[in-house]
Amino acid sequence: MRETSGLKKNRIFVILIVTVGVLIVWNIRLFWIQIAASGRWTWRHIDLVENSVVQREQGIVLDSGRGDFVDRHGKPLTGAPVRVLTVFPIQTEPQREEARERLIAEAARILQVTKSALKSFQQSSSSPRMWPGQDAKPLALSTEQAEKLAALGLEDFRVTTYKQRYETHQPASRLIGYIGQNPERIIRQFTDLFHKGELQLTSRIGNAGLEKSFEPWLRGIGPTTVSLFTDAGKRPLPGLDIREISPRNPYYPLRVVTTLDRGIQERIEQKLERSAVREGTVVVLDIETADVVAMASKPFFTPDHVDPSRTNWSNLALQAEAPGSIFKTVTAIAALEEGVVKPGETFHCRGELGQFGFRCWKHGGHGELTLEEGFAQSCNIVFAQVAQRLGGELLAQYAERLGASGTVGWSGAASVSGHFLQWDGEQRGQTYAASTDRSDPGALVQTAIGQRDVQMTPLQAANLVVTLYHGGRVQAPRIVKEVRFANGRLYEQFAPHEAELMSGGKVRLHAKTAETLLEWMDGVVDHGTGRALQAAKWPLAGKSGTAQIVLDGGQAGENHWFIGYGPADAPRYAAAVLIRHVPEGGPNRSIELFREVMDVLADQER
Repeated sequence: MRETSGLKKNRIFVILIVTVGVLIVWNIRLFWIQIAASGRWTWRHIDLVENSVVQREQGIVLDSGRGDFVDRHGKPLTGAPVRVLTVFPIQTEPQREEARERLIAEAARILQVTKSALKSFQQSSSSPRMWPGQDAKPLALSTEQAEKLAALGLEDFRVTTYKQRYETHQPASRLIGYIGQNPERIIRQFTDLFHKGELQLTSRIGNAGLEKSFEPWLRGIGPTTVSLFTDAGKRPLPGLDIREISPRNPYYPLRVVTTLDRGIQERIEQKLERSAVREGTVVVLDIETADVVAMASKPFFTPDHVDPSRTNWSNLALQAEAPGSIFKTVTAIAALEEGVVKPGETFHCRGELGQFGFRCWKHGGHGELTLEEGFAQSCNIVFAQVAQRLGGELLAQYAERLGASGTVGWSGAASVSGHFLQWDGEQRGQTYAASTDRSDPGALVQTAIGQRDVQMTPLQAANLVVTLYHGGRVQAPRIVKEVRFANGRLYEQFAPHEAELMSGGKVRLHAKTAETLLEWMDGVVDHGTGRALQAAKWPLAGKSGTAQIVLDGGQAGENHWFIGYGPADAPRYAAAVLIRHVPEGGPNRSIELFREVMDVLADQER
């Protein structure tokens, strides 16, 4: 009995040892499968690591999740959805190859390309790709093409909806700006988001224009992707097929509602494109609200292909330039407000001032002129003599109070910061440079006609007309009026208000002064330098300007300006047109372009 009991104990001990050994071996084997040898396992030789990578590679982003811009009527300015052909790199069964060849030939016919080109595109793809158009963007399919391609039932040729950020001819491209990688700015400006993992160094963010200034609202909560699940042999996995994955949040992405009118914007850009203008810009403001209705710059640029080291993507409407005689509007206002010119008083222009080498643009002079007539004829001598009575300091003060110095674009409180600027890169206007002696009489007469150190942006120039309409109250032009959730609910609103001037105060002109200048602008068209505008569809009013500048290379050049409003009898719009950096001596072509812009607006009203 003792021997039998000992044998039983030995057997139990052996069983325990064997069991523990099996468990150890099994755990080692599991570790080998899951960690060490996951690259190749099972009798089908499926590479587990490779297979997971393959499934990720078989996905493609249809929508980045970034918010979009729309115009004042809700028409999209970015993010237009288009139907595209997405080609997945998969392997098909050999027995189905003959039928597949016929279907590929039919797909090529629908796309109007050769069968060999379509097959080559599919076979050379190591990851999903969209069939490209001529501009390197995915080809936007017509409704008929999309329906016919979908009906073919090809596993690797799928019709999907792709959200295209920018159009081939992107409206307001210099205003909207562009997105791209900017690791330095992410680290500097978005440190918290970077540490939280919400932004990576490779993330694409707004680098210019509205894309940059409204980045906090545009950042999405995740992309929408479509994936075709395959095994290691790139064969579709039964039952999985194509799956679309998106955040599916009813509130995001947000929608930024601009003040632009897309129809007007596009028609003005067409006028610019067909014109002989090489470099110029147009700003149209709603004269009641100072909202930007259109803002176009030439040459145009493609936001998808930007060289950050160049400046051909910058918004010309926000760049300060020598204004020339449109600045005489400021000088005239100061003269009337300060009473330095008597009613009916005349000035004599013989073509030159007699000192400082200062001359009028009209050889031989204008003869006897009142200040009103001098404004209509843009006489330099009249305004030089008026400036001598005002003095440099007083002239600079009026320029500042009227929004011709500093900046005027909308700024104020917003949810993203204590003080938010809608405009990216708005340059400051100026009357005198910091180093210029404002008591210098030679500098004074040049300043009075918008030369020497004087700088204004086209946005400021158009807003000067709005300021007159509002009795001297400087408005802050908006480009965005609100931000809305994806479901249409209001998220944030930017209310119209007056501009924050450098002086901190707000000028209040005498009602008669503002009214008088608007009437004088009417006279410019009636019997002054803007008579060519009498052929416009609306009665118009405004002020021309030609500024002498130095071009790159040292040659003499000019800026051609026209600012004004229409219709003159019931103002709806204020506008500024600038044709920059043209050779010296040519006619002021901005007047013709101003007429074309106003004709677009007249047609729109009808």
